[in-house]
Amino acid sequence: MQTLTILGGGSAYTPGLLQALIAHSAELPLKTVRLYDTNALHLAIVARLGTAMAQHAGAFKVEIADTLEAAIEGADLVLNSTRPGGLAARRLDETLPLEFDIPGQETVGPGGFFFALRSVPEALRVANTMQALAPLAILLNYTNPSNIVTQALVDHGGVRVIGLCDQSDEDLLAICHALGRPGRYAFRCNGLNHATWYSRIVIDGVPLAKHTAALLTPDDCDEEHKLRFELSLVLARDNPGFWPNSYLPYYLFPEAFVAQARRLGPRSDVVMASLDRFYAHFEAEGQKANPQLRFYRGSAGFGDLAVKVIRALASNTPQELVLNLPNHGATLAFAHDTVIETRVRISRSGIERLAAPKLPTSFYGLAAKLERYQRLTANAAHAGDGQSRVAALAAHPMVRQPLLAARMLRRAQESYGALITTAP
Repeated sequence: MQTLTILGGGSAYTPGLLQALIAHSAELPLKTVRLYDTNALHLAIVARLGTAMAQHAGAFKVEIADTLEAAIEGADLVLNSTRPGGLAARRLDETLPLEFDIPGQETVGPGGFFFALRSVPEALRVANTMQALAPLAILLNYTNPSNIVTQALVDHGGVRVIGLCDQSDEDLLAICHALGRPGRYAFRCNGLNHATWYSRIVIDGVPLAKHTAALLTPDDCDEEHKLRFELSLVLARDNPGFWPNSYLPYYLFPEAFVAQARRLGPRSDVVMASLDRFYAHFEAEGQKANPQLRFYRGSAGFGDLAVKVIRALASNTPQELVLNLPNHGATLAFAHDTVIETRVRISRSGIERLAAPKLPTSFYGLAAKLERYQRLTANAAHAGDGQSRVAALAAHPMVRQPLLAARMLRRAQESYGALITTAP
């Protein structure tokens, strides 16, 4: 397990990922990190920075691949963190649903559906290339919507795939921050990506239940995260012993997010406005013998989950992590082969599902709808015709109606154009 390929290697997230890999390089088996991206300029800037960072630390070699095939051939691990369509398509993901009074967001809601129509075909192209050129490699999926992309890869077969999402750690750290406690926590979880419930939560050695009554929303985060935390707290108080994934309120309080989005504008505009600053910083630091990476896209702990997974895959000692994988008996709440997000033990010997905790009783109905939507969309994004795409989008609990789904798909075809392939 010596060569890691990062697809989307020119992303503004990649320096944070490289920083995490370098910080733990002594514990990892990596000798080469290979970067590939369709944006040659950004790829060159990030690769130059990554090379300087790795050389200063005495870590692995960083190299560029010119084609997808060259990136994958001979790799042991392939981390897919691509964004087909870029930020221009993300802006449509965030704004088109608002025309129909539905929240615009790039993973949940119809925006996630349109993202899946772009990301699933590309992920399957990666899988097919891996089958041909790196059949023993493991695919680590960081591409959103993670549950749908990972489900499509599992249904397709032919490669070993693990879905990654660090949202659970972000949510637990947000609770720690709100309590003024160190980031030490333990928890279990069950559900689908961005629609999980955490339980058996212990914060700095104290059960969360003892804190919930006095818990307040943090003041120093942006308005979207404040709203998500505030509504998560409402749900937690309505479901004692549980805390929701901070994306779950989108499904249960859609009007609040529609109103906020119309007032604030799309998040993608904020991201786009920051990119020049990021890449100027990357380019300047990449010229130094001792680069100092001060800012990049992603949270302070971005990349840590990928490090933990790679370290675990190379270790004889099982590590407990929250991952997106086929259920395989971890919970009775979902079908055997549905990709769920839950805690597992992982090592070089394989992956052991831990028994997932029960979900709040009130959530089972929504969970069943989201599971059906996930399975239908994973199929429709890959090989579905127009009718199956309408059925998949109509299965989404924010859409529900086939006529509305058909209208949204027609509007999407007008807006995205060639970014979304026309269904047969």
